Amino acid sequence: MPGLIKPFRQSRFPVSFDAGKILLLLILIIYPALNIYASSNGYLFSKITGEADPQIRSIIQLPDGRMAFATVSGIDIFDGTKFSHLYSVTGDNYNLTGYDGFHHLYVTHSGKYLWIKNRYQLQCVDLSTEIYSTDVGSTLRNCGVNVEALDLFADSSGRLWVVSADGLLQPDTDLSIPLDKVKGDLLDLVTADDNLYLFYRSGDVSCIDLKSGKILYSLAAYPAEEQPKYSFTSHVVEADHKFYQIRNGGIGGFFMFDPASQKWSKILESNLRLNTLAVTDSDIFISTTDGLLSINPATFAVSHLQHIRTQSGNILASELSSIAVDKSGGIWVGTLNRGIFFYNPYLYNHFIILKDNRNKEPIHQTISAFSEGHDGTIRINRNGKSSRLLFPEDPDEEIIIEESDNASTKYAGEYGSGATFISNNGGVFFSEPDSYSIFIPKDSISINHTSKPFLSGILINANRIEPLKEYGGDVVLQKILAQTSGISLAHNQNFITFEVTDPDYTCPDPKFYFMLEGIDPQWREATSADVKDRMLTTTYTAIPPGEYTFRVRLSNLPDSPESSLKITIRHPWWSTPWAKTIYAISLILAVIIIVKLYIRRTKKHMEAEQRETYLISRIRQLIEEVDRYKSESPVSDHQPESEEKDSSSELSEEDKAFIARAMELVEQNLDSPGYSVAQLSSDLCMDRTGLYRKLTSLLDRSPSLFIRDIRLRKAAALLKEGAMSITEIAEKTGFSSTSYMSKCFQERYGCKPSQFQHNCP
Repeated sequence: MPGLIKPFRQSRFPVSFDAGKILLLLILIIYPALNIYASSNGYLFSKITGEADPQIRSIIQLPDGRMAFATVSGIDIFDGTKFSHLYSVTGDNYNLTGYDGFHHLYVTHSGKYLWIKNRYQLQCVDLSTEIYSTDVGSTLRNCGVNVEALDLFADSSGRLWVVSADGLLQPDTDLSIPLDKVKGDLLDLVTADDNLYLFYRSGDVSCIDLKSGKILYSLAAYPAEEQPKYSFTSHVVEADHKFYQIRNGGIGGFFMFDPASQKWSKILESNLRLNTLAVTDSDIFISTTDGLLSINPATFAVSHLQHIRTQSGNILASELSSIAVDKSGGIWVGTLNRGIFFYNPYLYNHFIILKDNRNKEPIHQTISAFSEGHDGTIRINRNGKSSRLLFPEDPDEEIIIEESDNASTKYAGEYGSGATFISNNGGVFFSEPDSYSIFIPKDSISINHTSKPFLSGILINANRIEPLKEYGGDVVLQKILAQTSGISLAHNQNFITFEVTDPDYTCPDPKFYFMLEGIDPQWREATSADVKDRMLTTTYTAIPPGEYTFRVRLSNLPDSPESSLKITIRHPWWSTPWAKTIYAISLILAVIIIVKLYIRRTKKHMEAEQRETYLISRIRQLIEEVDRYKSESPVSDHQPESEEKDSSSELSEEDKAFIARAMELVEQNLDSPGYSVAQLSSDLCMDRTGLYRKLTSLLDRSPSLFIRDIRLRKAAALLKEGAMSITEIAEKTGFSSTSYMSKCFQERYGCKPSQFQHNCP
């Protein structure tokens, strides 16, 4: 759109010009009139579905390959197949008084922390558990920050930098660097080649030697009078040993700083607000409030892409709030309120056919722009004539248009929308004012796949396991699965399902190779049934106790990156070494006891035999003596046989009265579980020792057994009546619980109360 963008090759300050640069500048100034804003481009985006919030504010790639998206409501993390939704309301907001910009994401400490800055506040996500920090101040202190943080940054190495009242602090090295307050707030920083580059609000960059902490130089991107134009927000990206920076204020500006030559260049300025910046090998992208700016890094030629095309044939016009490039060259675009879109550079060959419009007059199509026959032939219907398209095998060659004089040529089953068309083989065709833009899927996608698979989920006995949550009484995962080296499971937790994704979204059809060492004798290649929506799902059932390692990779090459998880299936307690030791000791003790019992029984039997032998011998001896006495003495008078009288000791009246009184007191307090021996002895005006001796001598029962027997007799009578439940009887007879009454009842009567009701003997 003319007037919105003003391209520059070199800034007028502080760089001098030579004749060649002036000529190039004149060409570029004239170039906008020669269709610099042409919308034709080779980018076809696909919609990513599943995000929790379509209002994307910032994008960053995590060290493990996943993509993190800051939204209005929190953080969405995409593992290549599905999203994890982390809602910001669960976290703490730290007051970051030195930052007045919008969403910015940083990852520090080898991927442990994700920091989210946004308009005077700071939040933090612990990526090892994917949980928002509930005390950001405490998290900062754990990172070595013992001062109040006014602003926060991270460099490309993942080191944390904090702005405090005393200057810039790097907690890991205790490096403290004073900031030039005259230059205003610090907006960005970058580390490269042992140097630290500070980008100030004034437009200055200061280069500092990280070893000595000394300032090497300081340079301004533009004169002081232009500072209000670019004094608000900033975004810096390092690429090819150069620093690219977008700035906003009264106007948007795009700059480049070359540390080798120590020179600034102004590439363009625009009335559009420049949101974020991303750099690939072939393009520089800037997301704006009105589409996308594409800049050639070699010539700095600018294209304004007000619309982005999608694989579904749609043309999207929206504010692009954020853009990022992943490690594989894929381009991620976040929109203001329509979610996430992705461009895969490996999917399509792009062709452009210019329309015959030499007079620059509008072209009127009389029928559909595109059609497809049953044989897959694609035709363009232009002004009543049908032309067949012949696509070359080499994408660098042009499409051959085979003209036809037959204006009425049509194919059975043709379909098309005029503006867009999708063929059966996935080709996407766009009819634009001055050209046809055609995207043809590549027959094969050759990607040097070096990404590491991501262990995204594990299910045990069909239950999904999450970090810090109990399963079977144990916390299986202290961190997310991908950051866990091993887990320990019970013997009955042996039905395990593994979920693995490929975080490299540029590979549309990843190949997975996996094995469970200890179960699988060799690597297994995942089948189409194992992989759905780019996720490998494999299940192992009835795994016996032991040590195992699950391994997975995305290539069958031996040196390809792989992820692994050690799994310990614990033996049941009855088959553990300790249990086996106890079994052995118990067996030995049982044998010893049996042997001792046998010896004791044998000894008693022998003693009994000896006593019997002795008795028989003694009886015989007595008989012999009696016979001898009779033979020697006269016949004696018949002596009446003495009759033995059974002596039975009877209780005295006083003892009977004592027992009756004791029984009466217990029965009176039968429904009181707390009625004890101490209370009985007190009611009988005796001490506990005297009561114990009295009852033991009279009844051979301790006082506690005496009280329990009375309760049990009453319980037995109530059970026979059958009018009350066992629970009611236990309460009626003063037992503390039904289970305790049942135990005592079985000891006394040899059966349970429920059995007693059914004529238990």
